[in-house]
Amino acid sequence: MSLRIDGKDIFEVLVENLADTIENGNRDQHSDALVTELKNQFEKCQQLLTSISGSISSRSMTVEGQKRKKAECEQMLNQRRDLISRYKSSVEELINSEL
Repeated sequence: MSLRIDGKDIFEVLVENLADTIENGNRDQHSDALVTELKNQFEKCQQLLTSISGSISSRSMTVEGQKRKKAECEQMLNQRRDLISRYKSSVEELINSEL
């Protein structure tokens, strides 16, 4: 979601206004205010990007943790299957030896 002025993105408006000021060669309080506003908008964007980056990193670590946990569960399940198979074979051997 971006801020709009007369259907234009706020950055576009700020840059156009600053370009007009530079072309006219008139540096004044208005041009200084434009530079300050543009700087503030870029800082907000930087904060947002940093926040998004942290969120992605955090999610990545969560996904890696879930993958490890899944692998551990699969390993335990395979061990359990093996033990059940061995138990079944042992029981069958006992039954067959008694017959």
